[in-house]
Amino acid sequence: MIVYTKLPHLFLASTLATARLTSGFASNRLTSYHYTTRQLSSTTLQMTDLYGIPNSGWKSPQWNWGSAMGTGHDCAMICRQKFSTRESRTELIDQLCSGSSPYDAPFEEVKLVLGLAWQNGRWDGSDGGRGGYGEVLNRMASADRYEEGGSGGSFLDANRNFVLDLQERYPLIANQKEDLEDMKSVASLLDGEDVNQMDVARRKCCGLVLNAMGFIEKGL
Repeated sequence: MIVYTKLPHLFLASTLATARLTSGFASNRLTSYHYTTRQLSSTTLQMTDLYGIPNSGWKSPQWNWGSAMGTGHDCAMICRQKFSTRESRTELIDQLCSGSSPYDAPFEEVKLVLGLAWQNGRWDGSDGGRGGYGEVLNRMASADRYEEGGSGGSFLDANRNFVLDLQERYPLIANQKEDLEDMKSVASLLDGEDVNQMDVARRKCCGLVLNAMGFIEKGL
């Protein structure tokens, strides 16, 4: 049974999920961020299923990133539709860079947006070119270095790897002093053992990268 909803991306999600079960900164300057205390566990922050589609998420064997068959392809269709307007893309960047709570976008969705942006960026160089974010996308697709329980280790260590890899390549796509200083400021959030603070750090880092790539203007 298909569950109808007024929101197009949710309608598509419920349709795809049902099919699977039955078939077997906005402006030119980014807003400043603030650290908001939230009592969240690493398990909560690592929730994987996207858009109501079972077996979705970067760690799922059914994700099959880069293939036309798999939950990754299904989720990509929904993600492109969800962020098809400049308004929706601006809202995402503002939220990622503000450090506000609660976040509307699950982090698996943020990684999906990044993946699609980097995939497109191969053609216009906005992924940083050789040695750029294409390498991070390959590592993300392998679901190891950036995943809790993989070679990355703990939730904190795996996400620290992710943030550091994004930071390292940022000068390939951004050269304004203020942008570079914004990215450097994320480093202060990487110390310690607070999963909530790490969540703020990884989201801001993603927001800065997407903004520098022209996500608001170009979309996915």
